[in-house]
Amino acid sequence: MRRVSILTAVLIALPFLTLHAQDGHDSGQQDRDSLVRLLQADLARLVEIDGKEYRKVVGDAVFLHNDTYLYCDSAYWNVADEYIDAIGSIRIVQENTVLTGDSIKYVIPENTAKFRGHLVELIDRDSNVLRTNFLDYNTKDSTALFYRGGAMRDSDGNLIESLTGTYSSPLERFDFIGSVEMFSDSLFFVCDTLNYDTRNETARFRGNTQGWYGDNTISSGAGRYERTVEKLYFRKNVHILTEDYEMWSDSLYYDRLTEYSLLLGNVQLLDTVDNAIALAGELRYWNEPRRAELYRQPALVVIDENEEGVRDSVFMSSDTLIYYTMRMCDVDSAVVEAAEERYRSALVDPMEQSKKSAGTAGAGRSASSSSGAASRTQAQSSAASLRQPGPGTLPSPFIPAEDTLMTAPPAVVQDSLTVAGLDSLSLPDSVSVVDSLMLPPPPDTTEVSFVEAYHHVRIYKSDIQVRCDSLLFTSIDSIARLFTEPVLWYEIKSQITADSMQFLFRNQTLDRGYLFANAFVISEEVPEKYYHQIKSPEMIGYFVNSQVSRFDALGGVTAMFYVAEDSVITTMNQKECRLMTGRLKDGQVQRILYTENIKSDAYPVWDLAQEKSRLRDFNWMPDLRPSSRYDVTARGVRPSRRSESVPSPNFPSFKYAEKYFKGYMKGIMREIDSRKPLIWVER
Repeated sequence: MRRVSILTAVLIALPFLTLHAQDGHDSGQQDRDSLVRLLQADLARLVEIDGKEYRKVVGDAVFLHNDTYLYCDSAYWNVADEYIDAIGSIRIVQENTVLTGDSIKYVIPENTAKFRGHLVELIDRDSNVLRTNFLDYNTKDSTALFYRGGAMRDSDGNLIESLTGTYSSPLERFDFIGSVEMFSDSLFFVCDTLNYDTRNETARFRGNTQGWYGDNTISSGAGRYERTVEKLYFRKNVHILTEDYEMWSDSLYYDRLTEYSLLLGNVQLLDTVDNAIALAGELRYWNEPRRAELYRQPALVVIDENEEGVRDSVFMSSDTLIYYTMRMCDVDSAVVEAAEERYRSALVDPMEQSKKSAGTAGAGRSASSSSGAASRTQAQSSAASLRQPGPGTLPSPFIPAEDTLMTAPPAVVQDSLTVAGLDSLSLPDSVSVVDSLMLPPPPDTTEVSFVEAYHHVRIYKSDIQVRCDSLLFTSIDSIARLFTEPVLWYEIKSQITADSMQFLFRNQTLDRGYLFANAFVISEEVPEKYYHQIKSPEMIGYFVNSQVSRFDALGGVTAMFYVAEDSVITTMNQKECRLMTGRLKDGQVQRILYTENIKSDAYPVWDLAQEKSRLRDFNWMPDLRPSSRYDVTARGVRPSRRSESVPSPNFPSFKYAEKYFKGYMKGIMREIDSRKPLIWVER
């Protein structure tokens, strides 16, 4: 096809060299930019259609306006109405932004290229590809508006679609509005509005935001995803649902690379594995290994439900609550050894040992001596537990245990083989007998859990309440340790104090309780008047079905009991002995036995002075007792939303992506589904 002659081009273009797309531009660069220029064409001529005059341009036409090049196969240029209808192989190029399509109407006064009905594709400087059927591109502002549905895919295969949206080349930003759906790095999102900054690859979600990762879901009122560093931030009524957990907060920061989460403001974590709820103003959470740190008035709720479905949950609060899990092989060996020693000592029954020793010796004196020795042994085994703990003084469970496996030197192994007559064994050259016998056992990957509570610890259960300064628990020994002036109230009327306490749990139920140093038990018989009292260096309580069935007082006991006649308190009995044991049924004392150095006195209560009715160090503290769970924490507990979210009706369908990138998201979903078994195994 011949090129248009220079003379013809000049004659056709001359009327438009002074044509301006908008009024009010008098001079300078704005004047030059507003001019529409025909730079190239194979053929150009004047035509008249319906009484209007057009400049018809045919063949490889190139127009320039607002520093923007318009390429097309042919065009009709209406001079009077100031627009260009371009057809065939449309391409608009402005700096690093390129638009392609089949036809446009370019309205010169509006500086706008209007694509209608046919597929249009916009590619920005970062190779993000936007496809739609309806789009307006302003060449002066370098902005685009699409509507009636569109989808954008980036060079990494991530995709965003919406009902309508805009693109700004100067800002390097896409705005998606209405029915927004996004896929990025195995994450799925829906929201009302999404702003995507292509410079730093950050997506900002606004209004009714939901996200999915595998079987995990999140919902909020707004959020942000920073792709380059894989960090997410959500705010406004944040709710997270995973296979094992359900979490709420006012805001959430999440780092995908480290699997670290920071939840702030009215936080709740529902742990369906351990049947527990964590409440706090701040929660720091690491996924692997699992670790949760709670601050700002934290509380822990352990859900206790009987066979009839009646709940009697345990509420605990402190200034700081820490919960974490580790593999046994990663726990510091000193921590493991201390826990194992505590467990062995907890299983010792001093009274049973005393009976066995008495039977062997055949004399009361021997039995008494044995009882005292057993008591001393129990106290010594517990001495390591009495030191006040703290975040900085505990052996760190995160220091990997050193390899303590003892392997015999090769020479020793070889000698043993010779003695056993095995020196003639024939093995392949690549395998030695020594090496085969020296293989270490596989590491113990059993998961163990830890709970640490520091400062102002409060515990409430309907029948038991506790106060202390700190509490430690590990599933290695299943013993809860209470430190610094612990106080326990039982069935409201009984108060127990000691320098420190331990409680052993077996089969997830309370089995034994230990009071170390200055044990003191007070039971209110008549309010503010008569109190049963037992005081000794050490005491042990044995539980059946969460009720005390037996107690032992060891190492020098002083007791005070009030006796009623015809329901009237008449006498106070004071007892002293080396050992005391009591049997209970349904919370009532059935029998008490006293052993060694027994001393007994009785006093009529009418003639009993106040100082004689109290043992030394008597301290009845009903005002300190948490009387309800609201004395532990005033935070409310949200009901689970698990049934509402599975399966979710809001999961993205990507209908615009299917239209403009046909089959792409279906392929992504097939790939994700094919990996699910692998993901499950990795968990």
